[in-house]
Amino acid sequence: MLIKNAKIISSSGISDGNILIENGFIKETAPEIPAPAKAEIFDAGGAYVAPGFIDLHIHGYGGKGTEDCSAAAVLEMSVLLAKRGVTGFCPALYPGGKEHMLKNLSALAAAFGKEKGAKILGLHLEGPFISPLKPGVMKPQDILPVDVKLAQALYDASAGHLKIMTFAPEVAGADELIKFAQKNNILLQAGHTNASYEEMLAARKKGVKHVTHIFNAMSSFNHRAPGAAGAAMMEDFSVEIVADGVHVHPAVVSFLGRVKTPEKIVLVTDALRPTAQTAGEKLANNERVDFKDGVFRRAADGVIAGSALTMIDGVKNLVSFGFPLQNAAAATAQNPAALIGLKNHGIKKGAAADIVIFDSAFNVKAIFIDGKPA
Repeated sequence: MLIKNAKIISSSGISDGNILIENGFIKETAPEIPAPAKAEIFDAGGAYVAPGFIDLHIHGYGGKGTEDCSAAAVLEMSVLLAKRGVTGFCPALYPGGKEHMLKNLSALAAAFGKEKGAKILGLHLEGPFISPLKPGVMKPQDILPVDVKLAQALYDASAGHLKIMTFAPEVAGADELIKFAQKNNILLQAGHTNASYEEMLAARKKGVKHVTHIFNAMSSFNHRAPGAAGAAMMEDFSVEIVADGVHVHPAVVSFLGRVKTPEKIVLVTDALRPTAQTAGEKLANNERVDFKDGVFRRAADGVIAGSALTMIDGVKNLVSFGFPLQNAAAATAQNPAALIGLKNHGIKKGAAADIVIFDSAFNVKAIFIDGKPA
């Protein structure tokens, strides 16, 4: 396939050009490429062509979610997300009792390799080793003290697909958990944490390099006590950002884009099961939620439960908040790919042909996964 008349967004900038795809991989990008014999031609018509979106933190979509404890639910998410430009994602699981988490991880592990849409790149366990002082909407009984034997059991239940874990670096036993994660190639993210600035710096020295939904569910920035949020902003951490304009004020998102280098910012949706759901009761983590003021809030107490963001709308928002389009696109693709060690993602020779095409109004026009239309 030859994609022509494209505005290609790559790590080197935005340029007019063509992309030649062969056997599911990008064979060539250039200003002009002669069409090979019998090649299928896709005319982008001047639209933007970017690496497919990678969402490292998403709980559900379209009425399907990880709390369904079902491979079928996550596979349905795969199909639905592909229509919105997502070519890879890490389903995020809520913490729960030991037996529930083991059952859920085992169930979701069965989905790998069966996707008909976006690729499942790994599982993200948001907890259970987090701070009870920063639970967000996590249920108090589901927050557990660090237990490396339990961590091993969770990893085993996932069949090695546990790729990311959010934890609080200040809790007892965190050092042992860090060593366990490094041994098993699990990306540990600091989140749902009441860590001090100094505790965050200590964790960074031990290898913790990434932060879950910056500013949300963490000790806040203060000029005398910078907290986890201050450390995430000022020190050598990469950060998730939920760019819906509600989780974090647009002016603060813009500020983040000025104080962090572009490769340190990762756009995530933290989208919940009812996102884009058209019928039925809206549930997240088996609790009723209401969509109010641009986010889902737990019906019982109004606490923000998560977003209804899509990745394409997140890109649109980042640009409206002041991010250059190239940086906004990197936050959806190159940056998350680098975090999880995915080396063949991008608009470059030899990369998997996982591509999203969108126009200047941020309407998704086409998606290709391994060179095939999604």
